[in-house]
Amino acid sequence: MRPNHIYHVFPLGALKERNSAGFKNIRELTNLIPHLQDLRMDSILLGPIFKSETHGYDVTDMYQLDPRLGNNEDLKQMVRDFHEAGFHVFFDAVWNHSSRHHFAYRDLREKGRNSPYAGWYRNIQFDKPNLCGDSFTVDCWAGFQELPAFNLKNPDVERELIHCAEYWMDEFSIDGIRIDAAQDMDLGFLRHLADACHRKRADFWMMGEVVFGDPQQWLSAGLNSVTNYQTYKSCWSSLNDGNMFELAYNLNQLFDDKGGSCKGARLQLFNENHDVSRIYSVLKDKGDNYLQHLLFYTLPGVPTLYYGEEYALDAKKGGCDDWNLRPPMSCLNHGKSPAGQENLLSVIRHLAAVRLDSNALRDGGYQQEFVHSKQIAFWRTHQSCDALVLANHQDSPVQFEIDLKKHYGVRGTIAANWKDLLNPQNKFIVQKGKLTIQIPAKWGCILVPSDTH
Repeated sequence: MRPNHIYHVFPLGALKERNSAGFKNIRELTNLIPHLQDLRMDSILLGPIFKSETHGYDVTDMYQLDPRLGNNEDLKQMVRDFHEAGFHVFFDAVWNHSSRHHFAYRDLREKGRNSPYAGWYRNIQFDKPNLCGDSFTVDCWAGFQELPAFNLKNPDVERELIHCAEYWMDEFSIDGIRIDAAQDMDLGFLRHLADACHRKRADFWMMGEVVFGDPQQWLSAGLNSVTNYQTYKSCWSSLNDGNMFELAYNLNQLFDDKGGSCKGARLQLFNENHDVSRIYSVLKDKGDNYLQHLLFYTLPGVPTLYYGEEYALDAKKGGCDDWNLRPPMSCLNHGKSPAGQENLLSVIRHLAAVRLDSNALRDGGYQQEFVHSKQIAFWRTHQSCDALVLANHQDSPVQFEIDLKKHYGVRGTIAANWKDLLNPQNKFIVQKGKLTIQIPAKWGCILVPSDTH
């Protein structure tokens, strides 16, 4: 089992009743199944769903569905329904920290030095009160003292969290996890966690949230994937600045077939998630949203679409909280996109189908063909057939001549006839080893030999 196209939902936002303090039951997410099938999704990633104080990342009980969303039987049924429809189901695992109301921290607050959980939290200082009124201080996530950090080098903590992982696998039959704040976690712990999960189920998918740092550190610890923030940033930034060299540099560093640090890895591709502004809000030229998604569906990795992205939802990070990034599904304007983006859903549907039907786009390597300030071309290499992606950011069409001998070598076999996977009726004839093609304004093409399926 491995995901090829993931839909990311934040249940504590998506299931909130509009203009109400109430929530819909977790089983309501199964209403998404026809929509996700239409988008050729094979997996759903749920944001934090276990009992918490507020937003899900302040967990109080890792074994019980948040009562705002129902109970464990509801969750089991939801997973069964998605499995029966052919989907993988992934949970968000908040194991770097807890809330102050987690049983271990609560016991520590009551008993202080005499608590059997005194070693469960990182760098405890009993003579230093914290800002929350506790008589001691521990390390916390990102400076938020409401989120005390676990001491992951403590064997008892390790056993508890691995037990939690095994419980989720047994009780809910999930197919994988997103590990929140993985970049802050002890690599030794992550290695032991990955070993335990993969012993139990070899194809269990483990993706770590990593914002900064070389992804290879976490892949070497046994994780299957990490969040690819580098490519996320360089893609939209290249469009905003008219500088495709930024994207090209990032892709070469990570994925180049000869020297990329993560060549062959399946990092998580995303344009949006619950922590960043919506891509429609980020792009200076809203019309670039189409080219943004063309690149998204042709780059190496595992594309993950965040709910509402397919409707060009507009929301910026930076307020007093992030709930605007995690809205009720009823706020998605009934599936209507803003002016100028009316066709986005159908374009995403088409791009997803093209990607998933192409071995090269789905699983291939990466080689740069050329880069200019407003154009980029790259090969997605695969033993069955390579695909050439060309993207044009200019406001007008651009014509290029591609010397295929450069890619295939003087002795390589070059097909005489080529087609564009985005528009298969468009045919191109090779003359003297070269392809001449006009790239549409603010769009691109995906070229393969005509006999390629």
